[in-house]
Amino acid sequence: MTAFVNFFFQHLGEVISLILVLVILSGRREARANFSWLMVVVLFPFVGAVMYILLGNPRLKRMVEQKFKSYRSIDLKKYVKHDEEFDKSGLGALVENITGVSPHMCSNLKLIIGGGEKYSLLGEDISGAEKYVLMEYYVFRNDFAGKFFADMLIETAERGVKVFLLVDGFGSFLFTLSRTYRRLKKSKVNIAVFHPPLGFKTVSRMNFRNHRKIAVIDGRICYTGGMNIGSEYMGGLFGNRKWFDAHLSFEGDAVYPVEEVFAEDWLFATGENIEELIKSAQVERGGDTTLQVVPSGPHMPRPLIYSTLFSTLNRARKSVVIVTPYLVPDQPVIETLKNISRQGIDVTVILPGKNNQLLAAAAGRSYYEELIENGVKIYETKGIMLHAKIVVIDDYFVITGSANMDGRSFKINFELNIVAYSGAFAEDVGRLVKYYLCHSEEMDLKTIKARPFALRVFEGVCRTLGPVL
Repeated sequence: MTAFVNFFFQHLGEVISLILVLVILSGRREARANFSWLMVVVLFPFVGAVMYILLGNPRLKRMVEQKFKSYRSIDLKKYVKHDEEFDKSGLGALVENITGVSPHMCSNLKLIIGGGEKYSLLGEDISGAEKYVLMEYYVFRNDFAGKFFADMLIETAERGVKVFLLVDGFGSFLFTLSRTYRRLKKSKVNIAVFHPPLGFKTVSRMNFRNHRKIAVIDGRICYTGGMNIGSEYMGGLFGNRKWFDAHLSFEGDAVYPVEEVFAEDWLFATGENIEELIKSAQVERGGDTTLQVVPSGPHMPRPLIYSTLFSTLNRARKSVVIVTPYLVPDQPVIETLKNISRQGIDVTVILPGKNNQLLAAAAGRSYYEELIENGVKIYETKGIMLHAKIVVIDDYFVITGSANMDGRSFKINFELNIVAYSGAFAEDVGRLVKYYLCHSEEMDLKTIKARPFALRVFEGVCRTLGPVL
């Protein structure tokens, strides 16, 4: 009997693998992604089958697209007004043509460095809220920072302010099991979970994570960028390790499209339309700086953030600086970096030396040799987790937000990036980049080539599996 059971499950795994191989090959996915999934389902028949059904099935993306189609589309052309002189490089028109996202004016565009500064500024604005607070985070932790903001949101809601908190079901899973979450549910705070991983109707959509980090107060000011709500962003004071990260805040016309993104996400998660609430904000519009709000997600017909990055890299004339925690893009992006470097453009990539994602870090290091051989300078921070997501082109054009330099951010997650056209803001970002470089060391080709064979094999496997990480 035992022999029969072993025989049955052995061949059952082979049958499952064969069926999934045929299904994968019949799809229209990119060749590299197909190969990654083929490796998973062949090497791990049962586990691989479950992973593919929950994470890799193209029908899941179409289901998300269909659900979003039942709602309205984001209108990113409202309050369009911008300085005609802002786009001397032509990149603004390029981004608008690619994404359909119009430029908007903003004022008081500010770069925020570190969780301490962000939490202080955000907390002050929440305390002064009069009409509503919108908060949307991939990770909301049940730690000092999370409890601090939970208490503040409850107090703000008690004052009669409309408070909305949307957290991702995967990134904030432990938070949704906490006493703090239950306190928020019992309070006047409107709280919802985006794609709960244990929900009967949403388990099939758990791969599509809401990676956005948004906070808007009274339609007046917006905070967005790379920082979640967690004590690790406050460095050694409350975290076991120090994180480098960046965020930004701004006021003016450009706040409205971010509110539109939040309203669509809230409608998708809860079925409740809050558009009339955000329209009711009587705030001073306008500004002195131009930026574009670029959302991206699996429900959109094209990967807008990926298209923006790919196209603008090819328009660089002097320099490109990329700061990212994970370097797992597709080969066209790698080839673009190599090509523009060979053309004499100064290309610098800064990554964490100590990473919270072992497999993604290994996949990224597999690209070091070919990039360095083509003139790209690569730096790693010294024992510090770098979580910022920044691209600076020609010391003027800045892309920053929630999206990492990987396939998940480009084509799977719900993300939000800001494209800013400001020499002054680019200077602020440039000073931050110099600070990162002071805490980094440059990777040299000799050391990279001397890596142990076993490590190179491991990195190669992770690189191959990049599309499914």
